[in-house]
Amino acid sequence: MTVPALSEPQGRATPVHFLLGYLTGAALYVLVRLLSGLNPDPCRGQTLVALIVPLLLGPGGLGLAASQWNRPPRAIFGLGLVVASLFPALFFGTLQIGGLRAAGCAGGYVVVAPAGGQGRGLSELTLKAGERRQLQVRIGGFEVKSHPDRFSLRLEATNPSQSKTAPVQVQPQRQEGLRLGQEVPLTLTASPDGPTQQYTLTVTAMQEGGRTAAGSVTVNVEAAPR
Repeated sequence: MTVPALSEPQGRATPVHFLLGYLTGAALYVLVRLLSGLNPDPCRGQTLVALIVPLLLGPGGLGLAASQWNRPPRAIFGLGLVVASLFPALFFGTLQIGGLRAAGCAGGYVVVAPAGGQGRGLSELTLKAGERRQLQVRIGGFEVKSHPDRFSLRLEATNPSQSKTAPVQVQPQRQEGLRLGQEVPLTLTASPDGPTQQYTLTVTAMQEGGRTAAGSVTVNVEAAPR
């Protein structure tokens, strides 16, 4: 009984094959970035553009290297693709995604915090009927140079029963011409004769062009002690 001989490696790998694989991967990354410039929307589809090349080159290069182990030139070419998937593709793709977040493509946010709360936001608070609470609002999540226009605020307190009574009154010190990061004082007052219930205070910051950011706080109104 004879044992079949293992196939001999075909060809000899050199650094040139690795360099060709790396340059091919880098060229593919540059091509995709150039084509992405044809997209007029600065947000839509840009995350896919940032990730598609490293996702193709990394697994694809590893698969090529593993399947062509007996052909060293092709295997080392695949390793070059893998390295290109890490740099420049993944490195600059990560920076691109970070830039999208800073530009507001991931959405901004509005922080509602106690007055003098040093930016620590509230998710829930409790008011006694007739009680007044001083809060502050701050708009964040955007980059100043990409959103230089001022914001305006819209505030609304709602409850599940949609009562016509206005149990929670919201009085911002300022609603127009707000800057990013600016802290705006806000007074929250529970009506002395309003129903005991849970309400949602929603603060929406709006900018020309349809860009918005929002934040909300759950407000529990309890009956005043007698």
